[in-house]
Formats: sequence, C-alpha cells, structure tokens
Amino acid sequence: MACTFFARHWRHAALLLAFILTGLAIFSAPLRSALGPALPWAQALHTYGGLLYGAGLLVASLRLFPWPPKGGTASHRTAFGLVVVLVLSGLGLLLDGGAIRAVATWVHALAAAGLALWLVVHLLDERPKRWWPSRQADGTQRPGISRRNLLRWGFGSLLALPAAYYLPGMLRLGVGAALGGGPSGLLSESGGTLPGFVPYTVTDGYPAISRAAYRLRIEGARDGPREFTFQELTAMQAESRRLDFTCVTGWAVDGVAFRGVDVQDLLLRLGWQPARQPWVTFRSGDGVYWDGLDARQIARYRPLIAWQINGRPLPRTQGAPVRLVVPGMYGYKSVKWLTGIGLGQDVVMGYWEDRGYPENAYIGSYQGL
Repeated sequence: MACTFFARHWRHAALLLAFILTGLAIFSAPLRSALGPALPWAQALHTYGGLLYGAGLLVASLRLFPWPPKGGTASHRTAFGLVVVLVLSGLGLLLDGGAIRAVATWVHALAAAGLALWLVVHLLDERPKRWWPSRQADGTQRPGISRRNLLRWGFGSLLALPAAYYLPGMLRLGVGAALGGGPSGLLSESGGTLPGFVPYTVTDGYPAISRAAYRLRIEGARDGPREFTFQELTAMQAESRRLDFTCVTGWAVDGVAFRGVDVQDLLLRLGWQPARQPWVTFRSGDGVYWDGLDARQIARYRPLIAWQINGRPLPRTQGAPVRLVVPGMYGYKSVKWLTGIGLGQDVVMGYWEDRGYPENAYIGSYQGL
C-alpha cells in the first residue's frame, strides 16, 4: 500500500483526538478540576506530545502529504492546515509574554475552534448513509451499516461532543482578542467575557453579587472581624496597576489595567502583624474557590483588591463586583468574586495547589509537571 497520509488515517485521527481532549482538559476549569492530581500529566502530554507530534508531522508531510495532497479533498487540506497552525501557535504560547504570545493566544484558540468544528462536520458527513438493509428493484439486497462502521462512527461522535460543547468558548477567546476592545456590552458588570480572556469558573455558572449586597469580610484583624461594603472599598485610596495577565494554561493578555486597594496597605491599617500572621487566605463568593499568599509574597507582588479593569467596572465573568489581582503571578492566584480574607499562622493550600499547581505561582514557575 502506498505510504500516504490516508493510509494512516485512523492512527492519525487517534493522536489528534488525544490532543483535542487534553487541550479541552486544559481549557475547561471543570475538566481540570475533575482530573485532580492527573492534571499536570494531561498538560504535559498536550504540550510536549504536541510539540513532538508537530515536528514529526511537518517533517513527514514533505513525503507523506505533498502540498496539495494527491487525491485529497478540500476538507482534508483544511484539517491539515488547521493542525499546522495549531502547532506553530502552540510554539508561540511557550514564549514568556510579549506580542507574539498575545497573538499566539487567539490564533491557537481560533485554530482549535476551527478543528473542533471541522471534526463535528466531518463526522456528520461520514455518518452512516443507510442504517438498515434494503431490497433493490432487481431483487438483490443492499447492505445497511455494518456493526464495525456503526461503532466507529458512534465512538467518534462521542469524542466530538466535548469539542462541540466548548466550541463557543474557544470562539469567544479567539474572536474577542482579534476584535480588540470588542462590543461595549462585554465590558458591563453583567456582560460576557473580556477580549482574550477565558472565563474560568470551578462552579456551574458565575456568581451574581450586586454592589448593594456586596460585603468583604476580613477575619483575624486586631480589633476582630471587619466587613466592608462596595461603597466603602471604592472610597478608599486606590491605585492602578498595569500587567500582563497570564494563565497557567498558556493564554495571556498583555497590558491589562486594574484599579483597586492595595492589600498590604489595607491589612496593615487593620492591625495585621505579618510576623505573627504570615499567611493570608482569600475566598471567593462562589463558595468553592480559595487561594492564599504569605506575607513575603504580598510584600513582593503587592496584590490589589480590584473593582475596575481597563477603566471600566469588572464584568461578572471577571469577578464583579470585586476580585483579587496578583501581579507577576499566574491568574489562578487572582481570586474572583472576592468576599473573604483570613489572617493566620497556618499555611492553607489553594484550590489548584491541591491539584498540582505550585503555591509560589510566579510567571514561569510551572511547566506542566
């Protein structure tokens, strides 16, 4: 048999599906949470396995898949092109910040969305054309779908479901970044995701906390627990920080401006004694998520209790009305929908630290394992 791409179709398809599924596990917070301690291995497989696969594909394509492929359809050429774009943009995601990584973020998202859409269309196009045997006019029996083909199509459709489910999110990430500012509705408190951001949440949906009902409770202060309303927080002396917001899963948005109250200044005004209470825990209003910083990290990174992003109120998907922002650290340390702060002596590992991520999450500290 000729040594062609099509002769290796199913082996190739199995590899692609493995990378699609591990990529979805990185993209989707619920899937990442479900993987638990196995998450770093899934991320390593996607990153390093994808690089090896891409290198082999690019080299082998010179012999196995001439451009354009002989006998290939427009559909196959499209899929091959999307895979090449995914590999190249994946290389860009390994860079430390900068314009190349920002562009690679939305290119990778758009290419992944395109491949997921192609997979669904391809499976529908290859679905069984006839489910049951039928008798022809000449009396002969026309066979229906074989058990093998039915199992193959059904299994492929099952694997395509996660890609189809997360397709809108991948499109929002890619198109949002490409459009820059995006529609003004995206930046409202009740609006959707911001351009370039993946709206992660570990719960089913986003907490709806109004500014009027919002309270930030701080426990462990010198004079006992304190609560602050949204109006009291915004009346305090505020600072602005501009940073490159980087997610541990690979995407990044450069030059994001946050405005809020400096955490260290606020806690010191409440009588915080870093030597006696070296650990600060931050809790989310979703009732599930939390993370923590020690006194040295707070002094070094100077996190904010923020209520504005790029000069506008935080949207709901970004933690409205108030979130934590930790410059210089991966985004999972920046707790959204911040409603609680605790001061204490004992180290409390965060939600993702319990699932394999580093506690001191400075940019560049995590490589998948």
